[in-house]
Amino acid sequence: MSDNHGMARGWRIWGILLCLGVAGAQAVVRKSPDAAGSTAHKTLTPAGTLRPLKPHPVVTLTFDDLPAAGDLLPGTTRTGTIEKLAAELKANHLEGTYGFVTATDLEDDPDTQQALREWVDAGMNIGNHTWSHPSLTSDSAEAFEKDIALDEPALRQYDPKRDWHWFRYPYLEEGDTLDKRDAVRAWLHEHGYRIAEVTLNFEDDDWDDAYGRCLEKHDEANLAWLRQSYLDNAAEFIRLGREEEQIAFGHEIPNVLLLHATTATTDMLPSLLAQLRQEGFRFTSLPRVERNPAYAQDVDAASADGGPLPNQFLNARHLQYPPFTPEPSQKLQSVCR
Repeated sequence: MSDNHGMARGWRIWGILLCLGVAGAQAVVRKSPDAAGSTAHKTLTPAGTLRPLKPHPVVTLTFDDLPAAGDLLPGTTRTGTIEKLAAELKANHLEGTYGFVTATDLEDDPDTQQALREWVDAGMNIGNHTWSHPSLTSDSAEAFEKDIALDEPALRQYDPKRDWHWFRYPYLEEGDTLDKRDAVRAWLHEHGYRIAEVTLNFEDDDWDDAYGRCLEKHDEANLAWLRQSYLDNAAEFIRLGREEEQIAFGHEIPNVLLLHATTATTDMLPSLLAQLRQEGFRFTSLPRVERNPAYAQDVDAASADGGPLPNQFLNARHLQYPPFTPEPSQKLQSVCR
């Protein structure tokens, strides 16, 4: 399963809107005294008055779609990919990193089952990403809640001792109606979950198909382009996310970076970590990051497209996004065909 389609759709919509000079797309916002007086309203920063970014921002890495993100290349295994990913995280002292599990991929597949064991045995954590990766925009709240519950037996089986009560919405879609959004959030609260919100997302999984094609063709020139464009896009969208935080919350906050356990990101992780360190990032855990009060704020708005937390606030308040360079989506689709 991949979060690619929903998030890519949302990001590209915002890119088009920015080109047209239009503020955030329509979202359904509850009108209430509490919402009108929230911190998000009081601390907004106009896009034209952004301050310099912090020299030492904080981030935690998270990985979606474990244990089977993206397609497998011929001759590779899920276990090998996860072993390599976990080894790189351990080498950088990032034990405790959360991977969000879609348990349907575990059924009758010894390779994915062993891959998830390797992740947990390496000291990494797991969280709930639903059993079958449904869209809350398309599903009812009741069906979505059942899919969350279906994921729990696997989480208990593979990690019975640690805290797996963190939930990541597929496609980052939290509900296209307020009733649906409220119902699922109430269910999560009643069952002891915290929402693993995202602040930084550069759609790393958009590189995976192209990367696999170029690897199979041994096309070194295009592989070099893919690796550099991956890092360039990461730098651009991480900057964008941090500036969005200033607009949404009045200041930068500790960050949650969304990644996927794909072949491309597994191979690129050493370079990505080096780039983050060059940009001054310090690494910490998901629970520590999400203690920040910004994560307790409720945008109290419905959206069909979802998105990272700062986006949710910008969209609901119809605020202008900072300018940014879109990902090279056309070339990613055509390269090494």
